[in-house]
Amino acid sequence: MRLKSWLRYIDPGFLVVLVISGLAVWPFLSRPSLPQATDAELHIFRLYELSYLIRHGEIYPRWAPNFYHGYGYPIFNYYAPLSYYLGLLFELLPKLDAVAGVKAVFVLSLLTAASGIYGFARAHWGRVAGYTAAACFVYAPYIQYIDPHARGALAESLSFGMFALALWTLDRLRRQVTGWHWVTAVLSTAAVILSHNLMALLLFGVLVAWAAWPWRQDEGEGRMIVWAALALAVGVSAFFWLPVALERSAVNLTTLLGQGDNYDFRTHFLSWGELLTWTRRLDWGATEPAFRFNLGVAQWVLALLGALLLVRGRVRAAGHLWFFALAAIVLLVMMLPMSQAVWETVPVLPYFQFPWRLMGATAAVLAVLAGAGVSAVESWWPQRWRRWGSWGTAVLVALPVLLGLPLTQPLPWPDFGVVDMRRMTEIEHSGRWLGTTSTADYVPATVEMIPERNGNVVYGLYEGIPVDRINWAQAPEGTEIVTDYVRPLLTRYAISAPQPFQFRLFLFDFPGWQVRVDGALVETELGRPEGFIVVPLAAGEHVVEVKFGSTPPRTLGAAIFWASLLPLLGLAWRWRRQRPTPGQPWQRQDKVVLAVVGGVTAVTLFVLGPAGWLRHESVGMTAVTAQHTRFADFGQQIALIGYDTTTETAVPGNDVTITLYWKAQTQLDINYQVFVHLLSADGALVVQSDKLNPGDFPTRRWPLDKYVRDEHTLALPAALPPGTYTVAVGLWVQTEGWRLPLLDNAGAQVGDHKALFELQVK
Repeated sequence: MRLKSWLRYIDPGFLVVLVISGLAVWPFLSRPSLPQATDAELHIFRLYELSYLIRHGEIYPRWAPNFYHGYGYPIFNYYAPLSYYLGLLFELLPKLDAVAGVKAVFVLSLLTAASGIYGFARAHWGRVAGYTAAACFVYAPYIQYIDPHARGALAESLSFGMFALALWTLDRLRRQVTGWHWVTAVLSTAAVILSHNLMALLLFGVLVAWAAWPWRQDEGEGRMIVWAALALAVGVSAFFWLPVALERSAVNLTTLLGQGDNYDFRTHFLSWGELLTWTRRLDWGATEPAFRFNLGVAQWVLALLGALLLVRGRVRAAGHLWFFALAAIVLLVMMLPMSQAVWETVPVLPYFQFPWRLMGATAAVLAVLAGAGVSAVESWWPQRWRRWGSWGTAVLVALPVLLGLPLTQPLPWPDFGVVDMRRMTEIEHSGRWLGTTSTADYVPATVEMIPERNGNVVYGLYEGIPVDRINWAQAPEGTEIVTDYVRPLLTRYAISAPQPFQFRLFLFDFPGWQVRVDGALVETELGRPEGFIVVPLAAGEHVVEVKFGSTPPRTLGAAIFWASLLPLLGLAWRWRRQRPTPGQPWQRQDKVVLAVVGGVTAVTLFVLGPAGWLRHESVGMTAVTAQHTRFADFGQQIALIGYDTTTETAVPGNDVTITLYWKAQTQLDINYQVFVHLLSADGALVVQSDKLNPGDFPTRRWPLDKYVRDEHTLALPAALPPGTYTVAVGLWVQTEGWRLPLLDNAGAQVGDHKALFELQVK
């Protein structure tokens, strides 16, 4: 088919969607580099490691040999691979690197989220519904800012884009079976599974529930084809999920769960007040600007409009829309404390760690409801008001963009810097993370104790040469070993030993490592407690080959993948002559929406953004977002410059949340700890909150030009007597047991803690 013929099938409304998405992707497009203080940093180094492996002949590596001080670990066997392979397409291009690859995936995630939800909503409720859904979805705070900017959650961000794409392509396949629709539906659904481990469970489950929803009773053939696409997507992605499922006991996963800490889901439920509140402006004077886990006012208002019209029977395709209304209710409830019993009952839910993670899926279903609602409003305009009504509808489409403008101004980030093996191992040495995780996730289960780094091993990482993993100290005197580095996951050793010995490698053992001695596969031993590979050798000359290979689950997963390609390609060939429905030409409403959204974009880029009207920028000893200004000088080292509190009146058994605003007064060479004490009238300690690092940010790394937000919760005892209590804060050095002195304006010590306010307990 000629290009001109293909263009007939492209909906020009996607151009409007591209403009709608413009401000959401603009920070990534307009700024070089990426932040260092989010998970984006981890993904950059994983992509760098993957690129290194593939460039050296490892096509689908499941082992990252250079992480964990060069001892390696199987992160690529367990972590969803799609975001890294998509990033690799960009990283391998000339003059691009891993930073550019990760940034490209963030942009792709936002654009596919907007395009996919537009395509789905347009098919059922028209283009205006599609535009509204796209705006609501891509400017939902979680999709626009929290995941990509505040958290740097690359894989999770991609999963929401792939979900929207899969929803659209599956629905398109249901309505019209063509070879193209079939292939895109299967591959986009498989992409959901390959994007993010946890979100795959949730989002694929939503797709299955949608496919099972009885929206109409006369679509048996279309429904069956959708089910076939879902099943085949599971098969296409089996090379990944099957080893994850069958080999999950081979690694440590207990660190993904928590009890009373940051990884305990019980500490991350939201309230209706936070979900429904306004988006706040970000403060560029903070190291980590405060934000809210909110749905977006435009999103929930327009979705509520759609739900009300659905109940009143004023919305087209009502049977279909009921699914999204009920899904929204379920997802919202699961983010509230009332669902705690469900989280404690369903075994897989605690692995989600944060109930607010459901906000991404919630944003999608709310976007569909909002689109249907605005489409119904559009159809109400009397004929004589249509000209002006189209502008009113366009304003509704632009409302999520307008209310999302503060989040188009994320905190500027400095240049990321060089990405190489040397920097990677130095970060590990600093203790910020090991193996691009901070909680020993996916370390082989046989590792009883994480070993210290070995200078001989990491030498290769510093010099950019293959890592020498031989434990020379354990080799008998007179032993000669010549190493042949064939590939990163295949090494041969020519060994001449004067006596039998245990050939020890600084390499974590894990299913898949195969050792051959003189061509024969041998059983290895385990070096405890580190979990290293040990090869028993007799005296004499030997060739030892150490290779990372397959296992039965991986082989089975690969076989299912290749077997799934047969029906995928076969049915695509069978339906190859079926052509999609041509796209609709431009309508006046499309041009009006384009004009309104384009105008908002232009004003933001050239007026509002440069003028600083969409953000705060605290300077000096001020925090403009703090509820209360309060200055306290602690040893001319750190200053308290303000605080927030949820209440100054409480009842026993309640929690009181206090946020402190700290500012370094000089470059700090000590990591200080922080305490928040509730003191009785006689000065006795009643309850306290302590942190190893104020704001979860080691003080030695605090910049001098930004403040640090530090949130604490005081859990009041149920038997606490009524009365007046004092909330006091201070800083100390835990290892030495001394506190930073509190100084007055003249520099004289007046105490070792600062009284913030009095709490009335009734």
